[in-house]
Amino acid sequence: MVAVELLESNFCPKCAVVKDRVVKVARELGAEVKMLDPIEDVDRITELGILTSPAVVINGKVKFAGVVPSEENIRKAIEEEIS
Repeated sequence: MVAVELLESNFCPKCAVVKDRVVKVARELGAEVKMLDPIEDVDRITELGILTSPAVVINGKVKFAGVVPSEENIRKAIEEEIS
């Protein structure tokens, strides 16, 4: 199973778009999505070296940070971890 972690914040305008795309694609591919809270999950965020939101982590690898990836790019990143 592919694990997707998503760092977002309520005041980030790009985050809502990324969240919608990640959740949609993950559901289609059967991947699990965990939301990272900028306050409660600070240790995990620091461990991953994430400095900006939104950030998409797949199987422990930061794939996107500070950008709004397309659904196609999210799908490719998840599929790379499936194979």
